Amino acid sequence: MKKSYIKYFISLIFFISNIAFSDENLFRKNYQTQSPKGFQSFSKNPDTKIMRGWERTTDNIKMLEKGFDMMGHSNFTGPNTSPNFALKHAKSIKADMVLVYDRQINDASRATMIKKARAKAREANRVKEVGNLTEIEINEEDLVDKNVRYEINATYWVKLPKPTFGAHFIKLKSDSDPKSVQGVQVIAVIKGSPAENAGVQKNDSITSVSGKLVENPDDLINAIKKNKGKSIEIGYIRNGKQSKVSVKL
Repeated sequence: MKKSYIKYFISLIFFISNIAFSDENLFRKNYQTQSPKGFQSFSKNPDTKIMRGWERTTDNIKMLEKGFDMMGHSNFTGPNTSPNFALKHAKSIKADMVLVYDRQINDASRATMIKKARAKAREANRVKEVGNLTEIEINEEDLVDKNVRYEINATYWVKLPKPTFGAHFIKLKSDSDPKSVQGVQVIAVIKGSPAENAGVQKNDSITSVSGKLVENPDDLINAIKKNKGKSIEIGYIRNGKQSKVSVKL
């Protein structure tokens, strides 16, 4: 029995089973910014990188911990789209990094896709007998299945300069733990930053700076700016217990 040998000619950053090719950049079309106007790479000519994301919420925290901040995101549903379009848009907005996610949302299988691709190649006479092998040449267009639908996301990031404090935080909500509704909640601590070196941790609730109450993020930001180059005493709540720590900014 002859064996089939399938050659794939796919020049992509990572393998995607079904790719939609179009002049329209859906990553650009569906981009939503979440940063101040003009926020972009601090490098004059950024060497923008692209990576496949794993789990968006977890990845977001990891990126914050690595010293990145999010510029914005793209979200859309449709045929799978080449990640090269995400990289192209990331470069146009001067991002340092873009993470791309795709999830198939219907039942088309890879086995079915391969079967259809073989049939297309045979119809186009792209079959060659090599000894006891049947060589079938499959190109990118053969792999396109317009019936396959994906949920596609991308997040765009800027690498921040060395931080003065080094923590990302949000205002605590009223439905939070009653013991820690004061202040701001730390959602990520940048690795190697003054905050991490002092022992500040994710989920700490910062309630004061050098004895002055912190009620919202602006209070903490202003205190950090005012005391740059100095040591400050951070009052915080961790696991329901109040503590203090000195941070050299």
